[in-house]
Amino acid sequence: MAFYDAFKDVINIAQKADNIDLYRKLLDLSRDALDLQNDVYKLSEENERLKKEISKEQEIIRHKEENYVTLKDDEQQIPYCSNCWGSDHKLIQLVNNKCFVCEKRWLEAHNRT
Repeated sequence: MAFYDAFKDVINIAQKADNIDLYRKLLDLSRDALDLQNDVYKLSEENERLKKEISKEQEIIRHKEENYVTLKDDEQQIPYCSNCWGSDHKLIQLVNNKCFVCEKRWLEAHNRT
């Protein structure tokens, strides 16, 4: 916030100096700085999300013949849907070797026709 406070002080000085052009340009710069700050915040959030995805990807063990995935450190070796993991990066636990999410999508797609 030090930048914002310093910028506010400069705007006040320009306003007191009665220099309208300088004041307008400083307001434009202030708006641009806030936009950049917002972009940095969004990129930081996206960066954290991607780091978590990469970290989670490294924990996945793929069982191609059985068409499911498990987590590396899971002692129970709970099976998750490989389709949901591959498409949405979501770990949906299989019940009786069936995924309720994929089954629901399949039913919805076939009911539309």
